[in-house]
Amino acid sequence: MTKIIKLFIEKILLIKSLNPKRREPGDGSDGYCDCIGLIIGAIRRMGLKWTGIHGSNWAARKEFVQLKKINSVSDLSVGDVVLKGCPRGTSGWALPSRYRKGGKYYNGDLTDYYHAGVVTKVNPLNITHMSNKMTVDTKLGKWNYYGTLKILANAAKDVVEEPEPLTPSTGCKAVAVAPSGGSVNLRKTPSLKGALLTRVPLGHTVDIIAPGEEWAHVSFGKYTGYMMAKYLDIVGDGKGKY
Repeated sequence: MTKIIKLFIEKILLIKSLNPKRREPGDGSDGYCDCIGLIIGAIRRMGLKWTGIHGSNWAARKEFVQLKKINSVSDLSVGDVVLKGCPRGTSGWALPSRYRKGGKYYNGDLTDYYHAGVVTKVNPLNITHMSNKMTVDTKLGKWNYYGTLKILANAAKDVVEEPEPLTPSTGCKAVAVAPSGGSVNLRKTPSLKGALLTRVPLGHTVDIIAPGEEWAHVSFGKYTGYMMAKYLDIVGDGKGKY
């Protein structure tokens, strides 16, 4: 996930946390918001400028790098903007006249993109959107289009992305380290009062079963137990303790 997408999601969730009321138009800045307003509000809070019309149909036609049909959840990534689109002639179709033939913004596409949201998680799926209230969908339901906003894609080009530090995960390895002494305690439970199973010599490698902020569940030889995370250095990139 890029810095721009992280910031976008942060602002989406910030507006969500303010629990705005439904109103069209609204971007969450005055306690009111609508579906596309949630996205526009996040863009504005990022210091970027939304230059188009306040409408999901405008966004669908003008603001996407590429708008695609959703085939399955696996198509989606965090930061994608998703839409509910209603084809012409189907129940619920109410495309504003400016997008129809002869209208100012007619482009041949007569789908009514009537609702917008943002993928804020993919596993499990979370689609955050403003309906009658701030809502999080965990299933696709009627969400049938997705894509990346041009404004976010263009902003990302101007940001130098730094590689993220390696995050401990199941199956990775770590080296025992400490500012003094010759070993690190491996305990039966994640507590300084936990029974001592063995001492892992400094420089020796353990397998991480499950990471943790304070204690990591690890295995070392025939022993399986817990070591303090501050005494473990992830093997792979030399970035230090996790």
